[in-house]
This record gives sequence, structure tokens and C-alpha cells, in this order.
Amino acid sequence: MADLTESHIAVARITDALFCSDLETGSAPTNRQLAAAIRGALKNRRDWNGCTRAVAAAFATDPTQAEAREAWCSQVAEEAFKNLVCLDE
Repeated sequence: MADLTESHIAVARITDALFCSDLETGSAPTNRQLAAAIRGALKNRRDWNGCTRAVAAAFATDPTQAEAREAWCSQVAEEAFKNLVCLDE
């Protein structure tokens, strides 16, 4: 098992925030839309932990749908992290 680095944790948190966002699964958001979606999710869920709890609840309720959203969010988060999307725009 690979060690978790700060970048892995950052991508996981971004993934959870995107999961809780209003972005449509499968969409191709701009960097500005990503930043706004992440900020909005954090505000609505009150923090990173709130997003993580919401993701866990979604998997408990509908694992198939949650898995599809999580896969898309993970892909988008990886790309956002590579491009260093700034949340303070």
C-alpha cells in the first residue's frame, strides 16, 4: 500500500467537495467553475469533514450512483490538482 502524501489527501478532499457540489456528473467545468463549486460545497457542508460525511452517506444510500459520481469527481480533482486550481479567485 502506498503512503498517503499531502497531494493524495488534497485530491481526496477536492474529490469529496466536488461530490457535494452542484456540478453535473460528466460535465467539463472551467477552473473558475471548479473553484466556485468547491468553495460552495465547503460552505454548504461547513468544512472538509462535512463533505466526507456526505459522501459516506451517499454510498450508504445508493452505492451504484455514488460510485459513478465519485469516479468522475476523482478524475476532475486529479486534473484540477495538476493545474493547481486556485480557490481564492
